[in-house]
Amino acid sequence: MRIGSHDASQLRSLDELMRIFGSAKRYAFNRLLEGRNAKDIIQHLPHQFRLNKRFAEDAVLLAQSLISSQRELPPIRLEDVQAKIEKTEKKFMSINMDEKHRKKSIFQHV
Repeated sequence: MRIGSHDASQLRSLDELMRIFGSAKRYAFNRLLEGRNAKDIIQHLPHQFRLNKRFAEDAVLLAQSLISSQRELPPIRLEDVQAKIEKTEKKFMSINMDEKHRKKSIFQHV
């Protein structure tokens, strides 16, 4: 959809299209999580949301990409968290060693 002017009715039409497409994408996402076939969802979306085939395919494709990216993300996040834990443990050990060294030197001077 291309807006030639800033006419309020055209902006409302664009908002409506964006709302419907978002709903279709959410619907496709949930059906994919339920294990339904992408081709069946693509055939169903135009009837359910009054979208053309291209928008239906795009909604399913976006939902599929979101699902696949979320499946890939946990191992990457886990690696990041483990690296942060190791760094924190090293800092903690360094602080403990410095503290023990300070206490030891205090007792030696007394």
